Amino acid sequence: MNRKTALAKVYEGILSDDSILVGMRRGAGLDDERFETVVEAIEFLIQDLKESRTVPKQLALCFVDISNYFYFHEGKYSQAEMDRMEDAAHKLSELANQLFDS
Repeated sequence: MNRKTALAKVYEGILSDDSILVGMRRGAGLDDERFETVVEAIEFLIQDLKESRTVPKQLALCFVDISNYFYFHEGKYSQAEMDRMEDAAHKLSELANQLFDS
């Protein structure tokens, strides 16, 4: 993987009209395969950008209030599914902390 590919995977998975966040809002649940693709891309970027003092603005935008997108009103999803989405939100927040850690 290279930086351009990793960034594209993160942008597609988080910001696009067909993102994992949009899918969850539509009631489709968490797309595990796409989520793992995004996680792998972020993990690559953590290593790739660790010496950089800056990151692309669009990459930063991916993480603005992201955890809020993983929480839903009662009744939309089962408790087990809500727990899975909460775990995914924590994972992305943890990765964002690693990515932006100076």
